[in-house]
Amino acid sequence: MQLLGRFRLSLWLLALWAIVLYVFFVTLATIPPAKVAGLTVVTTILAALVLIRNLRVANELADRGGDPRVRRALNKQRERRGF
Repeated sequence: MQLLGRFRLSLWLLALWAIVLYVFFVTLATIPPAKVAGLTVVTTILAALVLIRNLRVANELADRGGDPRVRRALNKQRERRGF
């Protein structure tokens, strides 16, 4: 379980990448989403999971009584990027 915890952000980024790639190919190649129905369902589920996760993290960050580990991780990211 600890190995999965280390790669959690990578898994979310991979899911986001898959969604963007799907949208790119559907719009560029003019493939109707009905023609790839299975992939459309999987991409929709991934998009919903990413949306739910982002809403949960945003809610946790907005709450002053939220998880301090999330706040520290956000501050580390800001410091690394130079904010």
